[in-house]
Amino acid sequence: MSQSNLSNLTAGFFKSDMLRRLIYINLGVFLLINIYLLVVSLFDLNSWIQFAGEDLFFASTSRFSKLIMRPWSVVTYMFAHIGFWHILGNMIVLYVFGQIFQGFVSQRKLLSTYLLGGFAGFVLYFISFNLIEKLPIDSSIIGASAAIMAIVVGISTYTPNYKLNLLLIGPIKLQYIAMFYVVFDLVSIKEFNNTGGHIGHLGGALYGFIWGMQMRKGIDISQGFENFLDRFFTWIKPGGAAFRIIRNDKDTRSSRTKSDEEFNADKKKNQDRVDAILDKISKGGYDSLTSQEKDFLFRHSK
Repeated sequence: MSQSNLSNLTAGFFKSDMLRRLIYINLGVFLLINIYLLVVSLFDLNSWIQFAGEDLFFASTSRFSKLIMRPWSVVTYMFAHIGFWHILGNMIVLYVFGQIFQGFVSQRKLLSTYLLGGFAGFVLYFISFNLIEKLPIDSSIIGASAAIMAIVVGISTYTPNYKLNLLLIGPIKLQYIAMFYVVFDLVSIKEFNNTGGHIGHLGGALYGFIWGMQMRKGIDISQGFENFLDRFFTWIKPGGAAFRIIRNDKDTRSSRTKSDEEFNADKKKNQDRVDAILDKISKGGYDSLTSQEKDFLFRHSK
């Protein structure tokens, strides 16, 4: 790949919204892992396969002695997949619910919910496998499911009556879809098939539920973490592309030239219109909006 093509690819990534960036990262890691596995297989490097299998350095683990040797895996596990159907299913759910999440909340909070939900999934998984005797203490966890569950349950708790049109089923409220996912994971634990994954999903769901309930009260429990991300990315590259990943795109007083009265009047006007659009959604669903209303809601909820 030429330098110009690489620059275009990088520019395209940073021009995308947060949802697409998360999907691109997951797909990129998936390709890297499977290209590595292909090379290992073609050249019969079986002794190297541990680096791309269940002991992949991207994956995390319930054994503390292994975890301290790869602490980064607490984050990287939620971006890594090996199986095609695993990543396909996860990315479809992320795309569908991520669009709804960005429409009602913001791109910034989509990222923080993804990361904090994934971390909550790891914490519940790690604690469970170290405290419950029937579960093997030496296991691995990999995949974005816990992070995605936080987004699914989070937005379903925040806007429970929003309806999603499902193929062959019709419109169903988000709260019922989220309940189905949670119940499915609870029931699946007893089968001891991908137990770590199902427990991780529930950890992400728990964070999403708490976040959604608090947001409905006007309390943002993710704000402190988002401020940390701001400082972290600014430290890596002040004002650069990395920082724009989590930058808040709302108008700020430092970037405007309007008077306080004009700014507050415009802000109230925009908020009144957003409230009216949300009220229309609650009555007729997202599909009842015009293209202009969808665009306005997207732009003013970032």
